[in-house]
Amino acid sequence: MTDRESMTAALLVSIRYHGVAVESDRMDETRELIRGLGINVVETKSFTLREPLRFLLGSGQVTELRDLAQALRVELTVVDTELTALQYRHFVDNLGTPVMDRDRLILETFASQAKTAEARLRVQIAERMYELTQLRAMTAGYDQQAGHIGMRGPGETLFEKRRRAKRDEIHRLKEQLRCLDTRYAVKARSRQEVHLPKVAVVGYTNAGKSTLVNLLAGSTLLAEDKLFATLDTAARLARIGQQVVILIDTVGFIQKLPTSLLDSFRSTLEEARNADLLLHIVDAGVADVTERIEIVRKVLTQIGCEGVPELLVLNKIDTLDESRRRAIPASAESAAVSLTTGEGMSSLRDRIHLALASRLEKGHYVIPFSNAGAHAELYRSSVVVQERATDFSWILDVTEKAPGAGLPSRYRRRGRFSS
Repeated sequence: MTDRESMTAALLVSIRYHGVAVESDRMDETRELIRGLGINVVETKSFTLREPLRFLLGSGQVTELRDLAQALRVELTVVDTELTALQYRHFVDNLGTPVMDRDRLILETFASQAKTAEARLRVQIAERMYELTQLRAMTAGYDQQAGHIGMRGPGETLFEKRRRAKRDEIHRLKEQLRCLDTRYAVKARSRQEVHLPKVAVVGYTNAGKSTLVNLLAGSTLLAEDKLFATLDTAARLARIGQQVVILIDTVGFIQKLPTSLLDSFRSTLEEARNADLLLHIVDAGVADVTERIEIVRKVLTQIGCEGVPELLVLNKIDTLDESRRRAIPASAESAAVSLTTGEGMSSLRDRIHLALASRLEKGHYVIPFSNAGAHAELYRSSVVVQERATDFSWILDVTEKAPGAGLPSRYRRRGRFSS
């Protein structure tokens, strides 16, 4: 038996609406999510609707799907959109197979990639929150009273009991996560206190965030060609020009990221809000590159990052033909690179250096030879860009170590800073 034959067989259902353009990359992305779970899509069935329906599809369309699922002997039906509780229950009752919508698909992908206790806990919370929204569908037909002899009035329905139990479980998991978040906040605060520039690497999933951190920092973060390979925030030191910076790798984004996941991972994503620069990396080879950029920026706005400077990094230019390469606009706010071949990395480092330098306070100092302690202190508390000596003193041009870190006032002079 081949690996493909041993995989769970699934029917993929694509829902589109008249007049709404959809890039082909969307379906490729969904298939990649499905494959990542060890599921084989044996058939894709597409429906184009004029308007949203209560049950998503008409009765004739659902019957057509059921007959197709039976003929193909599939074990799962995946619907490439978010289902309401009513729609989910309608499909389960009429298709004869388990049903997974896009939200569940993304949740299962996160769960399969969660390697640490913290990531698993965040995913569990997101899953329980999702299940809470679908609870009415899962308990349909079981709303009998659960009262007991001697009770006044009606007792709880099974739905109410399950909802209460689910909320209690979410509360318990969040209490566990609060302890982890406290430790995480201490680490984040300690990074703030070292007065080094913080550069958060953000972007659409599988765009190359971890690979970029590895190349800039010389580190060995896991960097797989897989959606959501990284779920834990990681920080690494890197030297950019004369400046030492903290690079922060973050979880990737995706189109219509489930609200429960965004809420559960919010504290890790918000590390980007405290950054001095965002490196927004995007796969330049995808057809919907502009849409993916806007998806990431929308999430960044949701978590309060709209005021953080951004440098757009267009990755995988080695996959582009000459016409698409020429179409990439030259800009101080963007850089084109190939993390595979290393093309454009030197230019990217220069762009990062300039972006950070523009936010750093600069100072000109004249320190007499008689005060070697002040000279040493300046080296400890700032970044020395240039130094020369006269017969009686050192003359130094420096920058602060990080935006807002400040510079010493003693021996500071008015003078032209040499960058």
